[in-house]
Amino acid sequence: MKTFFAALIIVLISHTIHAQEFTYFLYIDEGMRFYHGKQYADAGKSFDRAFEDFNGKSTQTNFYNAACAWSLAGSNNKAFFYLQKILAGKTIKGWDDPVEFYSMLSKDSDFNNIKNDPKWTGVLSHAERNKQAFLKGINQDIANRIKEMGESDQSIRVKLDSLRKASGLNSSGEKDLIDAMKKVDANNFNAFEEIINQYGWLGPSEIGYKNNQYLFLILQHADLTSQKKYLPLFRKSCKAGKVLPKDLAYLEDRINMREGKMQQYGSQTVIDKVSKKFVIFPIEDVDHVDQRRASVGLESLKAYVKSSFNIDFDLQQYKEELPALQNKYIK
Repeated sequence: MKTFFAALIIVLISHTIHAQEFTYFLYIDEGMRFYHGKQYADAGKSFDRAFEDFNGKSTQTNFYNAACAWSLAGSNNKAFFYLQKILAGKTIKGWDDPVEFYSMLSKDSDFNNIKNDPKWTGVLSHAERNKQAFLKGINQDIANRIKEMGESDQSIRVKLDSLRKASGLNSSGEKDLIDAMKKVDANNFNAFEEIINQYGWLGPSEIGYKNNQYLFLILQHADLTSQKKYLPLFRKSCKAGKVLPKDLAYLEDRINMREGKMQQYGSQTVIDKVSKKFVIFPIEDVDHVDQRRASVGLESLKAYVKSSFNIDFDLQQYKEELPALQNKYIK
């Protein structure tokens, strides 16, 4: 059982599901709960139900976890069905690194039950071919350059996050770190523009998944004018498979927030000046935010804001607070 780039949140759910409720995340969470409770057949059934409720779509992570559950439940055909979907690329695009996938597949003890099946050799060979083809396409020189930029971007933010956890928001040392972060961001963005002007947008198959994420983060941390300048290229690159759909969602939300417009995916928060706590920036049509998040490969809003900002999201409460949030933040 693996969760790839983003950790999944285990949420206890009720089997009482309202007719209009979006059930995909409920069953994904239930599948994870059953898996950790070693109820593997029930886990597999919950994953199946989740995918059925979302027209057969999901991420590599969820298909992989379904394959693990069915393997442990002794259902070889089900396990191979989901592994083949991954190998065929029939997923919502996300963190789909073929190198990581092959490494996990070859080592994961969850698949011990199916390793004697004749189909296993074919699956593993297919995964290795995908890995080797992917590695051949990497431009290592430019990948290393982007890696250095990305590590500097993240290092200063890790320091800020640690300070906030230790001293709370708006502590005496926060301003100095933010000023230092702005300098790092400016230097990185200058290098970013040089790379984009020379190569265009570089996808995971050209620089690797982590470096593709770094490239996105440098744009995500740029000023509004720069983000709007590169948004058309970002959208075009997403259609070409060089940008992960979830990253486009984050960038569009960030731009909307900065322009005083409602966000679509709930990815952006602000620090309330009175409570000094994170609050979720106003979301348009919040009743369907999880459908939009699922369509680009994101986890549920509830799981995201809890793991990232320690916000206990309650839909009804948020809807009650939304008019005041709109008056405060929407132009």
